[in-house]
Parts: sequence; C-alpha cells; structure tokens
Amino acid sequence: MTVIGWTPAPRVVRISVLLTLAGLLLTGCAHLENQKQFQALQQVQPGDTEAMVVERVGAPDRRTDITPARFVVFYQNRPSRSSDEPLDQDDYTPIAFENGKVVAVDQDLTERWTREEAQRLRQSEMAERERRRVEQERAARLEAAAARQKKIEALEAEVRPIPASNAAENLRLYRQLLELDPDNPRYRERVGLYEARLAQQEAVRRDRAERAAREKQRQAWDQARDARNQQLRQYTGNDMAEMAVHDMGNGSLYVWLKNVSRQIFTTHPDHFSLVDSQSQSMPCQVDDSLDRVLEPGGIAHGRIAYSRQAQPGALVFENREAGRIIKPFQ
Repeated sequence: MTVIGWTPAPRVVRISVLLTLAGLLLTGCAHLENQKQFQALQQVQPGDTEAMVVERVGAPDRRTDITPARFVVFYQNRPSRSSDEPLDQDDYTPIAFENGKVVAVDQDLTERWTREEAQRLRQSEMAERERRRVEQERAARLEAAAARQKKIEALEAEVRPIPASNAAENLRLYRQLLELDPDNPRYRERVGLYEARLAQQEAVRRDRAERAAREKQRQAWDQARDARNQQLRQYTGNDMAEMAVHDMGNGSLYVWLKNVSRQIFTTHPDHFSLVDSQSQSMPCQVDDSLDRVLEPGGIAHGRIAYSRQAQPGALVFENREAGRIIKPFQ
C-alpha cells in the first residue's frame, strides 16, 4: 500500500510566511525604536527642561508626583518579550525633575523625596502648631493687658474721691494699683506715702490707747485708795520697827516709822525705796524729815513723792539695826 503525504496549500504557506515576516519586522522595529529611545536618554542632562526631555525622548511611560515642584518620570528601556512578562525596576530609566528641570538621570529619587516631603510636612505641622501657640499666647497677653487696664481704670476711679486722711483705704487701693503696674512711679510714691502715714496714725492710736489704759488704771488705783489706805495705815513690821503709810494720791505718800524696841537706831532717806509689782526699783524722792535718830517709842515721819502715773507695788524700809520691813500696796 502506498501512503500519499499531505501538502499544504500554497495560500496557507504564504500567510504563514507573511505572519512570520511581520513578527520579525515588528520585533526589529521595536528593537530599533527602543535603541533610539535609549540613545536619546543618554543625551538627557541635569538642567534640561521637561519640554526638552519630551521632545527628545517622547512622553514617559510612568510618572510619580511627589510635590508640585518634584516628580519622577520613567522610560521603558527594553521591550517586554511577551504581553504576560512583567517589567521590573531595572527595565525603566528614571529621570527626576525639580522646579521644572532635570536634577538626576537614571536615579530614582522617589523614596528619598517622599521621606523628605513627609519630614517637611511634619515640620510644617510643628511650625503651624507653634505659630498657633504663639498667637494664642499673644492673644491671651493682649486680653490680660486689656483686663488689667480696665481694672486700673476702675481702681483709679475708686481711689480718686477718698480723702487723704483715710490712709488705710488709700493704701489698700494703691497697693492693688502697684501690683497691676509695678513700674508706675506715682503708685510707688503713693504706697510709700500712705504706709508712712498709716504707721504714724497707728502709732498715735497706740499711744492714745496706752494713755487711756494708763489713765483707766490710774483712776482705778485712785478709786481703790481709800480701801488701800485702811490696810496701809496699820502699823506692821518686826520686833525693832513698825511702819504705816497713807496714800495721798497724785504720786504722794506719807510714811510713819516707829521704834517698837528698847534700842536706839537711826533712819535715813536712803533706807526707804519703792518697788513696782515686778519688784523693780522705782524712782522716788524721800523727805529729809525721815533722817532721824529714833529712841524707843520714837516716830520718824515724812513724805515720799513719785510719778503720779506709776503704781507702786510696795514700800521697803531697810537698815542694819532694824532689818527689813515691807509694806505692800496690793
């Protein structure tokens, strides 16, 4: 048996050949176009404008905008072998533009510029927050200054009608004014003036109060003189001498000293002294009539004067022969 082989029809062969030739032609053209673009990319230099690059190389395949002034374009530098084959980063030539001019060729600045832009945005946000803070503080200062000025005006109106004799109220208000405006020389002068005036008024008030208290005590002392004299006029002492006193008022005493012993002794003004309630010596003047030589049963008597404002605590007689005799006033 003879096998007869199949021979393609002439038309099919021609179509196949044409397709093959077309593919080869297209591949060659693409390679040629790619080669021309690659050569054009080699001519791009920093400083070229975007329009110059597009005119020389053509429109980019991709573009990444970082900021309005910064962007990166990418040109494919080899054709893909098939429609399914992905192109990686090495298959593109990046060109970086800043302010409309090339700043880098075959160097992808996307990541660096993205970081820089993020940092710029953070710094811008921080600067904005600081600006707002400063503005708020300034507004607060202006508001505080306005409030302070309003308070000053109110205090000025309040202090104006107060008479100068009212040092306490003037001082209170001028101290508030000085606290609001520490550099104001008039406020400082007024505060010093009314502090001194108030201190003077306080000293006068204390002096008057002390004098009134002393006068009250003196009056009470005088009113109690009769009752006091009932005790003072009784002779008291020791085996050698006895003493009696009469309070005549207005800082004057009359004293009797009697010798109740069988011995002779002398008296002298220096033997008499006044002491206060704290047993402290008080100034007094003793009559010379108390300078005596007393025989048994004899009496020396005389006047002792002291300040009418004082209140003696006791009259003391003391000498070597008679010993010590105390006549308390309380």
